[in-house]
Amino acid sequence: MSVFVAEILGRGIVAFDAATEDDAKALLSDEALRRDLHVFQNQGRCLWDGFAEINLRKALPKETEIWQASRARAGQSGEFDGHEDWRIFLLPVVDPSRFDDDDDDDRDDGD
Repeated sequence: MSVFVAEILGRGIVAFDAATEDDAKALLSDEALRRDLHVFQNQGRCLWDGFAEINLRKALPKETEIWQASRARAGQSGEFDGHEDWRIFLLPVVDPSRFDDDDDDDRDDGD
């Protein structure tokens, strides 16, 4: 397995492993990953605008080290059992959908 990075507008965004470059390219087409890239934010802006090209490259040594350390920590905590793909964001991200609970009533009805 090799570690690859999805890069958007010159920034390494997410690192993940794949057996081959073709497998890595296929992962870039994954609907769940693209949703995360579109919804997740860094510094108040989405990671991907839905139009910019998402480039694939082999991870730099430091990025590989970060990915390996994250996977090892997850394995020790039981979060990762080694059977699923592991991906990490290379920059701090926020999922704003976690803070938007549509089940509550945020409106002030004047009661």
